[in-house]
Amino acid sequence: MDGLTDRPDFLWDEPLSREDLKKLLDGKNEEEALYYAAKILREARFEEVWDYLSPAFLASHWEKLRWRLGRRKRFWEFFYTTWHRHGLIP
Repeated sequence: MDGLTDRPDFLWDEPLSREDLKKLLDGKNEEEALYYAAKILREARFEEVWDYLSPAFLASHWEKLRWRLGRRKRFWEFFYTTWHRHGLIP
């Protein structure tokens, strides 16, 4: 499959395949990983988020991600605080 047909719907404006996106998220460039993680949290369907990110990733990067979430910030803050309160994430 080429990069355009294997592109996630929420990355309509970027020529990245799912595999390319996963490599960027796992790469050594933290700023790039945070950029794409925030984009996923803002644009992807809730169920689709977990194809790319884990609750542990969210927890470990929360302070750097939360200000990048735009209109979805309150949505993710609800999940983060609920999971944290119930001991599901540190």
